[in-house]
Amino acid sequence: MPRTTVQPSQLSRSLPWGFSQVTTSPPGTIVNIAGQVPWDADGAMQARGREAQLRQVLENVITAVEAAGGTADDIQIIRLYMPGFVSGTEADVVATVLRDVFGTTQLPASSWIRVEALAQPEYLVEAEAMAVIAG
Repeated sequence: MPRTTVQPSQLSRSLPWGFSQVTTSPPGTIVNIAGQVPWDADGAMQARGREAQLRQVLENVITAVEAAGGTADDIQIIRLYMPGFVSGTEADVVATVLRDVFGTTQLPASSWIRVEALAQPEYLVEAEAMAVIAG
Protein backbone atom coordinates (compact mmCIF):
# COMPACT_ATOMS: atom_id res chain seq x y z
CA MET A 1 0.00 0.00 0.00
CA PRO A 2 1.48 3.37 -0.82
CA ARG A 3 2.73 4.97 2.32
CA THR A 4 1.22 8.05 3.87
CA THR A 5 3.71 10.19 5.72
CA VAL A 6 3.33 12.30 8.81
CA GLN A 7 5.73 15.07 9.73
CA PRO A 8 4.87 16.08 13.34
CA SER A 9 5.67 19.72 13.95
CA GLN A 10 7.14 18.70 17.33
CA LEU A 11 9.88 16.72 15.54
CA SER A 12 12.73 17.97 13.38
CA ARG A 13 12.28 18.51 9.66
CA SER A 14 13.49 15.25 8.14
CA LEU A 15 12.53 15.58 4.46
CA PRO A 16 15.75 17.45 3.56
CA TRP A 17 17.60 14.44 4.98
CA GLY A 18 15.75 12.02 2.72
CA PHE A 19 13.30 10.40 5.14
CA SER A 20 9.95 10.88 6.84
CA GLN A 21 9.50 10.81 10.59
CA VAL A 22 6.40 8.58 10.43
CA THR A 23 4.79 6.39 7.77
CA THR A 24 1.42 4.70 7.90
CA SER A 25 -0.36 2.19 5.73
CA PRO A 26 -3.77 0.55 5.83
CA PRO A 27 -3.98 -3.21 6.23
CA GLY A 28 -2.27 -5.27 3.59
CA THR A 29 0.46 -7.85 3.17
CA ILE A 30 3.54 -7.06 5.24
CA VAL A 31 6.75 -7.76 3.35
CA ASN A 32 10.07 -7.94 5.20
CA ILE A 33 13.14 -7.61 3.01
CA ALA A 34 16.32 -9.33 4.20
CA GLY A 35 19.50 -7.32 4.41
CA GLN A 36 20.50 -6.39 0.87
CA VAL A 37 24.16 -5.93 0.02
CA PRO A 38 25.72 -4.35 -3.08
CA TRP A 39 25.56 -7.47 -5.25
CA ASP A 40 24.18 -7.49 -8.74
CA ALA A 41 21.93 -10.32 -10.01
CA ASP A 42 25.00 -12.52 -10.61
CA GLY A 43 26.23 -12.12 -7.04
CA ALA A 44 29.07 -9.84 -8.16
CA MET A 45 29.88 -6.52 -6.58
CA GLN A 46 30.38 -3.85 -9.23
CA ALA A 47 29.63 -0.81 -7.06
CA ARG A 48 32.60 0.90 -5.45
CA GLY A 49 32.36 3.52 -2.73
CA ARG A 50 29.56 4.26 -0.27
CA GLU A 51 27.32 6.19 -2.66
CA ALA A 52 27.48 3.62 -5.48
CA GLN A 53 26.92 0.77 -3.05
CA LEU A 54 23.96 2.56 -1.47
CA ARG A 55 22.38 3.02 -4.90
CA GLN A 56 22.86 -0.69 -5.69
CA VAL A 57 21.50 -1.76 -2.31
CA LEU A 58 18.37 0.39 -2.71
CA GLU A 59 17.89 -0.96 -6.23
CA ASN A 60 18.03 -4.46 -4.74
CA VAL A 61 15.49 -3.54 -2.04
CA ILE A 62 13.10 -2.18 -4.67
CA THR A 63 13.60 -5.30 -6.82
CA ALA A 64 12.70 -7.46 -3.81
CA VAL A 65 9.55 -5.45 -3.11
CA GLU A 66 8.55 -5.64 -6.77
CA ALA A 67 9.08 -9.41 -6.72
CA ALA A 68 6.54 -9.56 -3.88
CA GLY A 69 4.05 -7.59 -6.00
CA GLY A 70 4.70 -4.10 -4.67
CA THR A 71 6.45 -0.90 -5.67
CA ALA A 72 8.96 1.46 -4.09
CA ASP A 73 5.99 3.47 -2.78
CA ASP A 74 4.98 0.51 -0.60
CA ILE A 75 8.24 0.64 1.39
CA GLN A 76 7.47 1.90 4.87
CA ILE A 77 10.93 1.82 6.49
CA ILE A 78 14.53 1.22 5.51
CA ARG A 79 17.35 0.48 7.95
CA LEU A 80 20.81 1.27 6.62
CA TYR A 81 23.80 -0.41 8.25
CA MET A 82 27.13 1.22 7.41
CA PRO A 83 30.55 0.32 8.83
CA GLY A 84 32.74 3.34 9.42
CA PHE A 85 29.91 5.76 8.63
CA VAL A 86 31.15 9.34 9.10
CA SER A 87 28.46 11.73 10.24
CA GLY A 88 28.26 15.04 8.44
CA THR A 89 29.71 14.60 4.98
CA GLU A 90 28.45 11.06 4.46
CA ALA A 91 25.04 12.00 5.87
CA ASP A 92 24.70 14.48 3.01
CA VAL A 93 25.48 11.72 0.51
CA VAL A 94 22.95 9.32 2.07
CA ALA A 95 20.27 12.01 2.11
CA THR A 96 20.89 12.87 -1.54
CA VAL A 97 20.66 9.23 -2.63
CA LEU A 98 17.45 8.65 -0.65
CA ARG A 99 15.84 11.73 -2.24
CA ASP A 100 17.06 10.65 -5.70
CA VAL A 101 15.50 7.21 -5.26
CA PHE A 102 12.28 8.05 -3.37
CA GLY A 103 11.58 11.69 -4.23
CA THR A 104 11.28 14.60 -1.84
CA THR A 105 7.83 14.43 -0.26
CA GLN A 106 6.49 10.92 0.54
CA LEU A 107 9.71 9.31 1.76
CA PRO A 108 9.91 6.08 3.75
CA ALA A 109 11.03 6.27 7.35
CA SER A 110 14.67 5.30 7.82
CA SER A 111 17.40 4.67 10.34
CA TRP A 112 21.09 5.06 9.58
CA ILE A 113 23.15 2.82 11.82
CA ARG A 114 26.92 2.78 12.09
CA VAL A 115 28.11 -0.78 12.66
CA GLU A 116 31.49 -2.34 13.29
CA ALA A 117 31.33 -4.67 10.29
CA LEU A 118 29.10 -6.35 7.74
CA ALA A 119 29.32 -9.91 6.39
CA GLN A 120 32.16 -9.08 3.98
CA PRO A 121 34.83 -6.39 4.47
CA GLU A 122 34.14 -4.79 1.07
CA TYR A 123 30.49 -4.05 1.94
CA LEU A 124 29.99 -0.40 2.85
CA VAL A 125 26.18 -0.57 3.08
CA GLU A 126 23.52 -3.13 3.89
CA ALA A 127 19.82 -2.32 3.97
CA GLU A 128 16.76 -4.11 5.24
CA ALA A 129 13.25 -2.88 4.65
CA MET A 130 9.60 -3.44 5.43
CA ALA A 131 6.80 -2.79 2.97
CA VAL A 132 3.02 -3.13 3.05
CA ILE A 133 1.38 -4.25 -0.19
CA ALA A 134 -2.34 -4.01 -0.89
CA GLY A 135 -4.04 -7.36 -0.34
